Amino acid sequence: MNSPQVPQGQIDSDSAAVKVMAQSRFGTSTEFTLREEDFTYRLKTSGSDRTFNVEYAEISLDRESLTERNPWWRNVGAIWALLGITLMGLRYSEAGVFQLSIWLPVGLICLAVYFVRKLSFTILPAQRCNVLVIDDAKGADIVAELERRRAAQLKDRFDFLNPEESPEQQRHRVLWLRRQGSLDDHEVSARMLQIDLMAQAQPEPPRRHDDE
Repeated sequence: MNSPQVPQGQIDSDSAAVKVMAQSRFGTSTEFTLREEDFTYRLKTSGSDRTFNVEYAEISLDRESLTERNPWWRNVGAIWALLGITLMGLRYSEAGVFQLSIWLPVGLICLAVYFVRKLSFTILPAQRCNVLVIDDAKGADIVAELERRRAAQLKDRFDFLNPEESPEQQRHRVLWLRRQGSLDDHEVSARMLQIDLMAQAQPEPPRRHDDE
């Protein structure tokens, strides 16, 4: 038999509409198709295209970072710079004349591009995948939207009072929801007061009297 539950919160009504948020930088793109219960996450690079369906509640509160650079610029730049230095050395040994080789500045430019042209991500670990959000002008808004929907989904699923649970179990759940960002301090205080009132209203078990 299902125990009675008293719901305390629900997902915001504007979460029901499908919302698409996308990013693109240096040949890498992300797309987030946000629905009421879950979202589709797509990561497309020059060599791969992957799609995942993720529930908001699966996202962890942990945050990680990732920085990627294209090693092609480093490898080609090093080769061309070395070629330029070698040709300059050969010219000087043969003619005693120092002449700049075009390959040296070209190689140095490629090396500079390698260090400057970087792609940074914020990683949101989840059960099914790591959700990568590009650190650009839209990145903070995407992370904030996912966190908001995560908090709302956890509140919708776990913000209830169950008379058949002990007060300790219910307090533990309320405090956990606060740590997840689903309840603010005022809501926590209200839930704790309700739990205390429910505990006081519960009848005490009958006492056992020993036969005289």
